[in-house]
Amino acid sequence: MKELYTNEIMSFAAHIPHIGTIKGAQGTASAHSKLCGSRINVWLNIEEGVVTQFSQEVKACLVGQASASMLGHKLLGSSRPEIAQTRETVRLMLEEEGGAPTGKWQAYGLLIPVRNYKSRISTVLIAFDAVLKAMDMALENKEMSNV
Repeated sequence: MKELYTNEIMSFAAHIPHIGTIKGAQGTASAHSKLCGSRINVWLNIEEGVVTQFSQEVKACLVGQASASMLGHKLLGSSRPEIAQTRETVRLMLEEEGGAPTGKWQAYGLLIPVRNYKSRISTVLIAFDAVLKAMDMALENKEMSNV
């Protein structure tokens, strides 16, 4: 497991952005990994299809914390399709030895060693899962308010 404890991964885990809650958030959600017990709760607001406000509570192992940090650093201004595609790219990277994400999501390439620890893959993905659920809720709430 030493390969998971690089300075870069530990730095992301130690500097998780947007900690806390948003009162009256348009979307909220939780996700957890049954294998290791990691849990992430998120709150967010959306305008014109992109995330404009985001906060999170993270109780996770090192790779879960690093993933939540990586997502939190780049989430503002992102759309649901972008997040869903990035999640799929990360999943393929870890489960099927696909390539790492590029552009603003390239930091996820640091987590390639998680491939060797199957029980940790779900922990990397739960940040995406919580954000996608919260985005779905926010988008549904916006649709309902426009009716």
